[in-house]
Amino acid sequence: MPLGVELVVRGVFNRARRGLYAGKYIRFGNNVSEDGHNKTRRTWLPNAQRVSLYSPTLQRTLRLRVSAAALRTIDKYGGIDNYLLKHSDAALDSDVGSKLKRELEQALARGQQTLPAAAAVIADAPAAV
Repeated sequence: MPLGVELVVRGVFNRARRGLYAGKYIRFGNNVSEDGHNKTRRTWLPNAQRVSLYSPTLQRTLRLRVSAAALRTIDKYGGIDNYLLKHSDAALDSDVGSKLKRELEQALARGQQTLPAAAAVIADAPAAV
C-alpha cells in the first residue's frame, strides 16, 4: 500500500518508508570550527538498526529496520503488536508499518490466539493431582 501524496509533501524520506522510524528524519545543519567559525554543511541521519522483533499475534519473527527512538517506543508499548495497532497510518509514516498493521488486524479478526508461548505451554499441560 503506497503512501499518499500528503506524506511526500511532509518530506518523509524513502528509507523511513521501508522501516519504523517514529518520526525521526534526516536533519541538516553546519559544523562550525572553533577557531575561524567556518561553517561546513553536513547531515545527521537517524540512528537506524536492523532488528528482529517477535510478534505473538502473527507467531513469527519480523526483521525490520528500526530507529533507536522507535525501538524505545516499541518497548514502552509492550511489543511490536501494540505499537503498530495503537498508531495511525499517518503516525507510522511507513509502507512496511502499514502493511504489518493490516496483517495484525486480519489475524485478530480471524481470532488467532495472542497468548505468549510460555502461557500456551502451561495451558496445555495436564492438571496435576
